[in-house]
Amino acid sequence: MKIFIIEDDQLKLGRIHEYLSHAYSDAVIDCFGSYNSGLRACEQGSPDLVILDMALPTFDRKPNKREGRLRPLGGYDLLSKFDLKDLPIKAIVVTQLTDFGDGDERMSFSEITNICQEEFPSHFLGSVYFAQSNTDWQNDLQNILDMASI
Repeated sequence: MKIFIIEDDQLKLGRIHEYLSHAYSDAVIDCFGSYNSGLRACEQGSPDLVILDMALPTFDRKPNKREGRLRPLGGYDLLSKFDLKDLPIKAIVVTQLTDFGDGDERMSFSEITNICQEEFPSHFLGSVYFAQSNTDWQNDLQNILDMASI
Protein backbone atom coordinates (compact mmCIF):
# COMPACT_ATOMS: atom_id res chain seq x y z
CA MET A 1 0.00 0.00 0.00
CA LYS A 2 1.21 3.51 -0.82
CA ILE A 3 0.20 6.31 1.57
CA PHE A 4 0.96 10.01 1.09
CA ILE A 5 0.82 12.44 4.00
CA ILE A 6 0.48 16.10 2.98
CA GLU A 7 1.23 18.07 6.13
CA ASP A 8 3.39 21.11 6.95
CA ASP A 9 3.48 20.82 10.77
CA GLN A 10 6.45 18.60 11.62
CA LEU A 11 5.20 17.49 15.04
CA LYS A 12 1.78 16.50 13.69
CA LEU A 13 3.40 14.86 10.68
CA GLY A 14 5.62 12.80 12.95
CA ARG A 15 2.71 11.58 15.06
CA ILE A 16 0.60 10.65 12.03
CA HIS A 17 3.55 8.92 10.33
CA GLU A 18 4.35 6.97 13.49
CA TYR A 19 0.74 5.81 13.87
CA LEU A 20 0.37 4.75 10.23
CA SER A 21 3.76 3.00 10.26
CA HIS A 22 2.59 0.82 13.15
CA ALA A 23 -0.94 0.26 11.83
CA TYR A 24 0.26 -0.53 8.27
CA SER A 25 3.79 -1.86 8.71
CA ASP A 26 4.01 -2.96 5.07
CA ALA A 27 2.94 0.43 3.68
CA VAL A 28 5.23 2.81 1.85
CA ILE A 29 4.62 6.24 3.37
CA ASP A 30 5.81 9.42 1.64
CA CYS A 31 5.46 12.90 3.12
CA PHE A 32 4.96 16.25 1.40
CA GLY A 33 4.85 19.68 3.03
CA SER A 34 2.67 21.81 0.78
CA TYR A 35 -0.21 22.04 -1.64
CA ASN A 36 2.05 22.08 -4.71
CA SER A 37 4.41 19.24 -3.74
CA GLY A 38 1.45 17.14 -2.58
CA LEU A 39 -0.50 17.69 -5.80
CA ARG A 40 2.54 16.96 -7.97
CA ALA A 41 3.20 13.72 -6.08
CA CYS A 42 -0.45 12.62 -6.35
CA GLU A 43 -0.49 13.29 -10.09
CA GLN A 44 2.63 11.20 -10.57
CA GLY A 45 2.37 8.56 -7.86
CA SER A 46 -1.20 7.20 -7.60
CA PRO A 47 -1.29 6.63 -3.83
CA ASP A 48 -3.84 4.26 -2.30
CA LEU A 49 -4.55 6.81 0.43
CA VAL A 50 -3.77 10.47 1.11
CA ILE A 51 -3.83 11.95 4.59
CA LEU A 52 -3.99 15.70 4.19
CA ASP A 53 -4.13 18.82 6.26
CA MET A 54 -6.78 21.41 5.50
CA ALA A 55 -4.60 24.54 5.85
CA LEU A 56 -1.44 24.21 3.75
CA PRO A 57 1.25 26.54 2.46
CA THR A 58 1.49 26.84 -1.31
CA PHE A 59 5.14 25.70 -1.38
CA ASP A 60 7.31 23.55 0.90
CA ARG A 61 8.99 25.37 3.76
CA LYS A 62 12.74 25.71 3.44
CA PRO A 63 15.11 27.63 5.69
CA ASN A 64 15.39 31.31 4.69
CA LYS A 65 12.99 30.84 1.78
CA ARG A 66 9.44 32.03 1.21
CA GLU A 67 6.80 29.33 1.20
CA GLY A 68 4.18 31.28 -0.67
CA ARG A 69 0.83 32.13 0.79
CA LEU A 70 -1.08 29.98 3.21
CA ARG A 71 -4.04 28.24 1.63
CA PRO A 72 -6.61 28.13 4.48
CA LEU A 73 -8.57 25.54 2.48
CA GLY A 74 -5.62 23.80 0.83
CA GLY A 75 -7.04 20.35 1.62
CA TYR A 76 -10.33 21.29 -0.02
CA ASP A 77 -8.41 22.67 -3.00
CA LEU A 78 -6.52 19.36 -3.33
CA LEU A 79 -9.74 17.37 -3.22
CA SER A 80 -11.09 19.65 -5.92
CA LYS A 81 -8.02 18.99 -8.09
CA PHE A 82 -8.34 15.22 -7.55
CA ASP A 83 -11.93 15.50 -8.77
CA LEU A 84 -11.16 17.84 -11.68
CA LYS A 85 -8.28 15.69 -12.91
CA ASP A 86 -10.24 12.47 -12.27
CA LEU A 87 -7.47 11.06 -10.07
CA PRO A 88 -8.51 7.81 -8.36
CA ILE A 89 -7.43 9.00 -4.90
CA LYS A 90 -9.08 8.44 -1.53
CA ALA A 91 -8.30 11.05 1.12
CA ILE A 92 -8.80 11.74 4.81
CA VAL A 93 -8.39 15.23 6.24
CA VAL A 94 -6.57 15.37 9.58
CA THR A 95 -6.56 18.87 11.05
CA GLN A 96 -5.85 20.73 14.29
CA LEU A 97 -8.11 23.63 13.38
CA THR A 98 -11.75 24.10 14.31
CA ASP A 99 -12.44 26.95 11.85
CA PHE A 100 -11.33 27.44 8.24
CA GLY A 101 -11.26 30.29 5.77
CA ASP A 102 -11.49 34.01 6.36
CA GLY A 103 -14.24 36.57 6.83
CA ASP A 104 -17.60 35.70 5.30
CA GLU A 105 -16.18 32.43 3.95
CA ARG A 106 -15.21 31.20 7.43
CA MET A 107 -16.64 27.78 8.28
CA SER A 108 -16.45 25.23 11.08
CA PHE A 109 -14.85 21.78 11.10
CA SER A 110 -18.27 20.11 10.68
CA GLU A 111 -19.28 22.51 7.90
CA ILE A 112 -16.15 21.84 5.82
CA THR A 113 -16.51 18.10 6.48
CA ASN A 114 -20.10 18.18 5.16
CA ILE A 115 -19.08 20.21 2.12
CA CYS A 116 -16.28 17.77 1.28
CA GLN A 117 -18.67 14.81 1.67
CA GLU A 118 -21.17 16.41 -0.68
CA GLU A 119 -18.73 17.70 -3.30
CA PHE A 120 -16.16 14.89 -3.37
CA PRO A 121 -17.92 11.60 -2.56
CA SER A 122 -15.52 9.52 -4.66
CA HIS A 123 -12.42 10.97 -2.94
CA PHE A 124 -13.28 12.13 0.58
CA LEU A 125 -13.43 9.42 3.25
CA GLY A 126 -13.84 11.70 6.25
CA SER A 127 -12.10 14.13 8.56
CA VAL A 128 -10.37 13.79 11.89
CA TYR A 129 -9.73 16.44 14.53
CA PHE A 130 -6.10 16.09 15.66
CA ALA A 131 -5.22 17.09 19.22
CA GLN A 132 -1.64 16.95 20.56
CA SER A 133 -2.93 16.31 24.07
CA ASN A 134 -4.60 12.94 23.45
CA THR A 135 -4.84 9.98 21.09
CA ASP A 136 -8.56 10.18 20.27
CA TRP A 137 -7.60 11.15 16.73
CA GLN A 138 -6.00 7.73 16.26
CA ASN A 139 -9.30 5.97 17.01
CA ASP A 140 -11.19 8.36 14.74
CA LEU A 141 -8.68 7.81 11.92
CA GLN A 142 -8.77 4.05 12.34
CA ASN A 143 -12.58 4.05 12.29
CA ILE A 144 -12.57 5.86 8.93
CA LEU A 145 -9.93 3.49 7.58
CA ASP A 146 -11.92 0.46 8.76
CA MET A 147 -15.15 1.76 7.19
CA ALA A 148 -13.31 2.33 3.92
CA SER A 149 -11.71 -1.14 4.15
CA ILE A 150 -8.19 0.24 3.89
